[in-house]
Amino acid sequence: MEKFTIGLDFGSLSCRGILVRTSDGHICAEAAMEYPHGVMTEALPDGTPLEPDFALQHPRDFREALVKVVRELVGKCDDPKNIVGIAMDTTVSTVLAVDSAFLPLCEKDEFASHPQAWAKMWKHHGASDAAKRVELICKEQDRPYLDLYGGSISPESLFMKAIETFERDRAVYDTSACFIELADYLTSLLAGEPIFSTPLLRAKAFYENGSYPDGDFLAAVHPDLCGLPKKLSEAFGKKTLAYPGAHAGKLCPEMAEKLGLPAGIAISAGTADSYSPIMGIGINGAGQMIMTIGTSTGIMIMSDEPKRVPGVTVSIIDVFYPGKCGYGSGQTSSGDALGWFAKNCVPARYEREAEERGISIQALLTEKAKSLPIGAGGVMALDWFNGNKSCLANPNLTGLFVGLTLATRPEQMYRALIEATAFGVRAIIENYEKSGVPVREIRAAGGIVGKNKLLMQIYADVIGMPIMASRCPQVPALGAAINAACAAGEYPDQRSAIEAMSCKDFDIYSPDPENHREYDRLYAEYMTLHDYFGKGGNRIMEKLKGKI
Repeated sequence: MEKFTIGLDFGSLSCRGILVRTSDGHICAEAAMEYPHGVMTEALPDGTPLEPDFALQHPRDFREALVKVVRELVGKCDDPKNIVGIAMDTTVSTVLAVDSAFLPLCEKDEFASHPQAWAKMWKHHGASDAAKRVELICKEQDRPYLDLYGGSISPESLFMKAIETFERDRAVYDTSACFIELADYLTSLLAGEPIFSTPLLRAKAFYENGSYPDGDFLAAVHPDLCGLPKKLSEAFGKKTLAYPGAHAGKLCPEMAEKLGLPAGIAISAGTADSYSPIMGIGINGAGQMIMTIGTSTGIMIMSDEPKRVPGVTVSIIDVFYPGKCGYGSGQTSSGDALGWFAKNCVPARYEREAEERGISIQALLTEKAKSLPIGAGGVMALDWFNGNKSCLANPNLTGLFVGLTLATRPEQMYRALIEATAFGVRAIIENYEKSGVPVREIRAAGGIVGKNKLLMQIYADVIGMPIMASRCPQVPALGAAINAACAAGEYPDQRSAIEAMSCKDFDIYSPDPENHREYDRLYAEYMTLHDYFGKGGNRIMEKLKGKI
């Protein structure tokens, strides 16, 4: 009898799910749903305006997507009784403030107009100022957190978003029972009891050696903040802390009825949408790097021994695999920068041409950009349209175009954006290499990987290494399905499950030596701009945003 698991990938704009055969990882069915409210950056549903750098979401979108996607997958299974497990990955840190019954506070009438009560998306940067203060406290008290987080504190983390709420809206903070990652929120709903992912707590909530920061540290942030741990996973007496792939709980009867699944099937702890592809694409050792390229780009790698790598978002042993030091880094705007350009910077004649030819604006821009010379005909960009996550770790940096003239065409700017993101990846790789974490192999997954061959070839030419691009369009969800199979006991450990179920179908993009030499020259110019605007030579970007 064949057995199946369900893997769910909650991305920035939609949820994607797959039904997977546990014996070999074959994807038997797919389903997806876009979030009705999308990303709220200008106003709440009731019209309450939002500040710059805010990026909020509606929790109901996640729950509705969970039910719709799973029910659709179940409907495509010959016998739902053969589905033995379910697991998910989500964007991180996407943080919800919930009450003791796991109801998000924004869904209470009294908090509907409070921005701090809504789900804070991963790219919400409202805690930027607080993150700088916490970073100083880490240095003053000689705390280990900077070593764990690449030498800086990210405003995107769960810990900082909870502090932001404390400082900006005490009514929301005081009323909340728990600040929780989206992955843990949804997994807890499945189980009907609190489940927390240990790697997410360690990577995003300052949870190390089984505890949160002590009172001296928290009091230095604010005297009234000492109770913060009781609003994190310590909010609940009975709870489960587990690693993805472990059996963390059973599907409760209430959710089983909503989803059409058998009650009691295995639940794995959730994971990050940038961590899950590690399993889905078959990475299981040191030196193998994965790029998950979508709206943003997650870049993960492991080493056998811990190294201090500046500018990473996480540097923690066991966060991916037991005994390995896992490093997380990435770019905050990749596909969404290209999408922004296609939506806002293209003349009507391009839109008409795309419509007449029956292709998307981005497909048209890609086609036109392909015929351009390396360097986009004299245009260069910095890829910081949503700040820089790695290696500068500064959310207040912004995008930049250099070389524009009255003759500049949209495709030149579009290609310059692609090249800029490739340069940004190379900067991250070189940072790893300089820090003693060698990159021996590069694999790529994500929505853009299978759609834009020009982008993938430019990446290979810029980096100077072959890139194994997965042909599986659902690598993150596949990683979640692998974790579900482990949780259900179908395999003795993750490595065995990965060998049997991970993607083994790749396109290889090899660098062109001549192109690589030309990109070497342009990369040097990119790094000149990178260092000038990113390392204090000129802080105009931060000044224009009112951050200094």
